[in-house]
Amino acid sequence: MNFNKHVPSIIMAEPPKDKTSRRKNATTESPKVNSQKDTTPQESPTETTSRTNMTLNQKTRDRAHSMATEDMPVCVICHDDFHEPKLLPCLHTFCKKCLQQLAQSGDNKEILCPECLDPQPITTDIEKLPDNTLIQHLNSIILASGKSSKKGGKSKKEKDINCSSCDKDIAAVCRCEDCKEFLCQPCVDSHKSMKALRGHSTITMKEWRKRRDAMAVKPQIAKFCSKHKGEEIGNYCVKCRKTACKDCADLEHSGPTHNCIPLEEAVQQSRQQIENALQNTRQAEAKFRGAWEIMDKRNSKLKETVDNLKKQIQDVMIREREEIAKREETFLEDLKTVDQEKRKEMNAFYDKLEANLEDFWAAQDLADSVLDLGEDYHVISLEKVLCERLDLLSSWRPSLPSEDLAEIDFVEEDDELESDHVESIVEEEVEEAEIWEMDGVIGGRGAGEGQFDWCRGVTVSLDGHCVVADWGNHRVQVFNKDRSFKCVLNTSKTMHGRLSMPHDAACLPDGRFIAIDKSKFVRVYDPDGKFLFRFETVCEDNIAKGEAVELSCVAVDRRSRVFVGDVKRNVVTVHYSDGLHIKTIPTVAPSHIAITSQDFVVVSCTQKQKVRVMNFEGKFAFQIDVYGDGEKLRPRGVGCDKDDNIYVVHKERGGEKSVHMYDDKGTYVACVATNLNEPYDVELSPDGRVVVSDDDTVKIFRKVCTT
Repeated sequence: MNFNKHVPSIIMAEPPKDKTSRRKNATTESPKVNSQKDTTPQESPTETTSRTNMTLNQKTRDRAHSMATEDMPVCVICHDDFHEPKLLPCLHTFCKKCLQQLAQSGDNKEILCPECLDPQPITTDIEKLPDNTLIQHLNSIILASGKSSKKGGKSKKEKDINCSSCDKDIAAVCRCEDCKEFLCQPCVDSHKSMKALRGHSTITMKEWRKRRDAMAVKPQIAKFCSKHKGEEIGNYCVKCRKTACKDCADLEHSGPTHNCIPLEEAVQQSRQQIENALQNTRQAEAKFRGAWEIMDKRNSKLKETVDNLKKQIQDVMIREREEIAKREETFLEDLKTVDQEKRKEMNAFYDKLEANLEDFWAAQDLADSVLDLGEDYHVISLEKVLCERLDLLSSWRPSLPSEDLAEIDFVEEDDELESDHVESIVEEEVEEAEIWEMDGVIGGRGAGEGQFDWCRGVTVSLDGHCVVADWGNHRVQVFNKDRSFKCVLNTSKTMHGRLSMPHDAACLPDGRFIAIDKSKFVRVYDPDGKFLFRFETVCEDNIAKGEAVELSCVAVDRRSRVFVGDVKRNVVTVHYSDGLHIKTIPTVAPSHIAITSQDFVVVSCTQKQKVRVMNFEGKFAFQIDVYGDGEKLRPRGVGCDKDDNIYVVHKERGGEKSVHMYDDKGTYVACVATNLNEPYDVELSPDGRVVVSDDDTVKIFRKVCTT
């Protein structure tokens, strides 16, 4: 029988066994702590005590009735009624004898709770454990109602209650309501004969049982002292945590080290302490429920991430298969063309050889005929002509094509790139190393002009203006070539021009600025920061179908074409400067982007931890995934200089944070900057300086020399 099923939560504080149900309840049930503001008027202590007692009596009646109609709680060790129930620190209850047997069976001086294996050890001195008086009281109520402790058991006959006024083992016939004593018949007679007790009210045992079962009165503390017979208990020692009669209070609990208070006051204080502790527990429980909701959100996010990655993998595989099929078709067409060209050339040699053989066969046939059929005259007359022709034919040599005509060299472009990559590595061995140093810092933490709250995207215009996405301050700041503040792109004059948590910015060759934020729009501003217009990277029909958009990066090439990365759709969209869509390039999670002078698209994918380089058609060229001596790259921002060298921000959680330089083939060149705080993006100025957004500042580096 499951003990926890029937015992109220104030007795057994163990969560349900069904974890699924618990998980469901944890998210659907709202905590009751501070759920409603208390607007009731203040009550006097007497009224509060009376109301509390009535509430507790009602709770006791309800729980007694519930447990009287169901199975009585039993000890989970012996599976029988509780005998001298002891309460453990974890609030699980067991029989005293069962715990003693459990303690004797072990070699240690401490035991663990048999129910929950609570990590807090329990002393083997079972006598020191507190009694579960509530369980004892509920047991008495259930037994008094005639219920069995076993399922399907028959009702038991209630035992007689002996007289508590005398030492004789005689059944009581009534109860004195004033003395609170059970009386046998002789004691009743004596009770009535004493002048001082004649006014006391007595009721029969039948009437007392009827009242008890109807009211299910809460258990009372022992009325009289066990040491001083006849002395009523009316005090409580706070120091010793014991009840006491007047004599005990005077003899054993007096002096400055003790503090005796009326019993009713002690009960009220204990009740208040329990209520305060319960209130604190409910507040703590609310935090755990909140933590459960957070875990549910993270679990949902994990599921969404897995589903998205699964879809990405499937989409990539579909594209790869389509690309392979297209490449196969292209290769076969190329092979067919080469075959036709080579066969045409071979056929020309065949035709020439055939014509030569015809000449040989004609001359030989004529010479054979003269020798076989001709007269002497014929031989003499044709001898000169035949010999000249035969001598000429004998001097001919056959012309054969090159052996390469029968061979086909089939090399993929990737192999050619790999060959170039190897050559660049060989050349790198003799190249000189780059050395960079700090050239200046812009900004600091704050919300004023020239201050930042986490710099994100950074770019530099052709005329030297530095543009920084100030994420935390919801704006984009522009600085002059001398690094002084110029203007802010975000404007409050028009709603369409406002930015919210901007991610990145870019500069058009004509001096206009471009910015993206957490919205679906790309915004364009004039050279003075005034908002001009905005455009979307996806058509309204796709948005209406529920297609998610999350713009992550933006860049501009030498032809003023705008490249916008979208990590939700896994694409880079290309637009004219007026927003007109040109094409879409598929790529996985583009978080940062840069464009070379040769129109190669450099995409940093923090999710895949690599930098992919592709041409304008989206065809893969090479990738960068290591730095230094083969260390794993954790890429963030990317940038390109006028020589198409590639610069990559490396940000390793809890590790190195730096910027590294690669050549236009992806070969590692040098480390530009180290010991950064929280680098995010990198850009190259027209004069070759490296501009890095790092936490709340923008740091500028310049190349000083080579070694």
